[in-house]
Amino acid sequence: MRCLHILWLALMLNACVAPLLLMSPQGQLMWALLKPLVGLDPNDVGLFEQPLIKNRMQELLGKNYDTTLSLLKTADKIQQEGPLIYLVSTYTPVPEMAEKAGLVWNSDTNQMAVMLMKGGAPSVFSEQFSNQAQKLVPSWPKELADYTDPQKLQQKALEAGANQVQQQLPNPIKAVATGEVNAAQSAIIENTVLPTAITETAVKMVTPAIPAVPAEIKSLPVVPEVKKQ
Repeated sequence: MRCLHILWLALMLNACVAPLLLMSPQGQLMWALLKPLVGLDPNDVGLFEQPLIKNRMQELLGKNYDTTLSLLKTADKIQQEGPLIYLVSTYTPVPEMAEKAGLVWNSDTNQMAVMLMKGGAPSVFSEQFSNQAQKLVPSWPKELADYTDPQKLQQKALEAGANQVQQQLPNPIKAVATGEVNAAQSAIIENTVLPTAITETAVKMVTPAIPAVPAEIKSLPVVPEVKKQ
């Protein structure tokens, strides 16, 4: 029984180590750096100051490095999806330069790729290796995959345009466009209470009461007799 436990442990270790051994030396270093950091804030662990990351990003992005870095620093955690270790910006501190950025490292291929959204359109930067027979197409996690789909990208652009138009409309027109006027009118009607007591009092005042008629005249008054002299 003990031998079976040892054999099982050896198989498990082999399954974990085998993919690592298939990586290039640089890929092994990247895995050793990034894997323990999954779930952590990249700013807290100084990810962007690591030479393995910083040097590759600068070479890949060139003049777009500073803009991309300012966006990626808004990411709140390093994430993993299958062989992809990645991070995505949560907002843009430089809206005039770009709206969104994502950094992805593929542990299967050792490829680093960056997606940068400018004016609603994605710009993709991906590493290519000299020993490749053909161009290596980057893989994206679900959070970024929608930005590579032309139809979904067009839908996002239409929604963003509609929101921008509504924000620029004057308040009354904006309220009509969003249905706020109807909601306000309904609320006024529902919450209005008629002044019942005042209305009833007015009716009573304009309708004077009719005096009661005696039910029965029992007898006429007696007139005293006047005697002649």
